[in-house]
Amino acid sequence: MPAQTKYAEREEGAYTAFTAIRGRLLGDKGSPFQHKFLTAAKRSDAFIELMDEEVGASSGESVPTFNYPLTEQSFKEMTADQEEAAFAAWASVPPRVACRVSFWAEVTIQHIRAGVIQESYWLAANGGRSESGNERIDRALQVEGEAGAKLADECVRTVLRRMSGLPAARGNRSVFVNPSFGQAWWRERLVARIAARDGSEDKRAISNAVRSSRQYWENLVNMIVSRGSVLGSVNVQDAFVNALAKHLRVRPDSALRSANSLRAALRRFSNIAASQELGVLEFNEIGDISEALLDQIATTEDASN
Repeated sequence: MPAQTKYAEREEGAYTAFTAIRGRLLGDKGSPFQHKFLTAAKRSDAFIELMDEEVGASSGESVPTFNYPLTEQSFKEMTADQEEAAFAAWASVPPRVACRVSFWAEVTIQHIRAGVIQESYWLAANGGRSESGNERIDRALQVEGEAGAKLADECVRTVLRRMSGLPAARGNRSVFVNPSFGQAWWRERLVARIAARDGSEDKRAISNAVRSSRQYWENLVNMIVSRGSVLGSVNVQDAFVNALAKHLRVRPDSALRSANSLRAALRRFSNIAASQELGVLEFNEIGDISEALLDQIATTEDASN
């Protein structure tokens, strides 16, 4: 049996301690160390130096450098083409590695070092296009008092979420939905897996469904991660998402385009899965059940609006 590739990552224990909610970085809102961290994040060389000082990297193979052009905006929310390219470049990375924040932290730092992420302050960008990451850091450093402390803490958390995910604050789902590169890998992995099945929707339709919005994707991740005991079967997950893609393709104005309506559909589907062993059914059979449920919910939602 061939040896498994060991990938470079930040030292896991040290990184966990560094991002702990009651640790040195996040334990005190607006602390001098938070200000030092944010000041360093304004310059890539200073940020890399601080991270290397605080959390060393373990030996291992670095992933291939992502060679698709990025802007601050597209790094914050990567396009479907960019996510497809990222997964293609890193398809050999196993899920057991891709679920670790210490791995994505190293991948992100590697790409800051290479200049693919042109400025480390991109990690602080949040919300709309009106404020860059650099401007947000400046605002967090300039505001004084309790309001300034809150801004600094929020900004630090954004940097950590965008770099690697922050499970200490956001649970296991964080690595799937928060780091730009991590989200790209996991989302495109799901799309590619479903598209490879016989009888699945076109890959673009599946991609459009899971990328409807950030909250939409997070709701689907909650189905996979938080409800694993009920929807732990890959067959069930794939069939539901494929049925959703078909539903949205056929009914583009469906109420299920809303993240709130999707959340309601997932609750209803969980109830079905809890009372019926869906995992023993074929992909298409689970899809038929899912389609009927989605049509019923969409019809009810449309009638109430």
